[in-house]
Amino acid sequence: MYERILKRVPLEIIGLSVLLALAALFVFDALTALFVVLGGMLAAAGFIWLKQSASRFLSPEKGRALRSALLLYGLRLVLILAVFFIIILSFSERIYAFMAGFSTMILVFLIEAIATLSSMKTWN
Repeated sequence: MYERILKRVPLEIIGLSVLLALAALFVFDALTALFVVLGGMLAAAGFIWLKQSASRFLSPEKGRALRSALLLYGLRLVLILAVFFIIILSFSERIYAFMAGFSTMILVFLIEAIATLSSMKTWN
C-alpha cells in the first residue's frame, strides 16, 4: 500500500503544480506559470531522488552508508539552493511562483497523510 503511495506522490506534485500554473496563467502571465511548473518538477525530482537514495542507505553497513547519505543529502541541498540562487539573481520577481510550485510537495504530503489516516480502521 505504501509503495503505491510513494509512486503516486511525484505525479500528484506535478499535477498540482500544473493546476496552479493554469491559475497563474490566467491571473499573471506565461512566465510565472512556467516557474510554478518548474518548481513542482524540481520538487518531484527531489522526492524521487530522496526515495531512491533512502532505500540504498538502509544497508547493514551503517558507517559507510551514513557517510554516503550525508554526502548525497548535502549535495542535494546545495543543488536546490543553487537553483533558488540562480532564479533569485536572474528572475527575482518570479521567485514566489517557483516557491509556490516547489511547495506543492507539502500540500500533497498533507493530502496523502489525511487520506491514509482516514482509511485506517484502528488507531494504534
